[in-house]
Amino acid sequence: MINVEKTEFKEGYFRSLGYDETQKQLHVRFEDGSYIIYYEVFKLDYVGLMSSNNMKKFFEDRIKPRFPCKKMND
Repeated sequence: MINVEKTEFKEGYFRSLGYDETQKQLHVRFEDGSYIIYYEVFKLDYVGLMSSNNMKKFFEDRIKPRFPCKKMND
């Protein structure tokens, strides 16, 4: 995860979120430990997610259904 701006969370739906602006990849680690990379995500969507009052709802409504993704095994 080179060039990834990463934010850790102590509790909640996400364990961490990272964004690679060069590759337009959103790296999401969920509270259950699963890790998914979403592709072709614009910086505006990442900023919207990070500044949302309800990050889970924003993610479920605006990120998850719109972008291709791959579940990672790490």
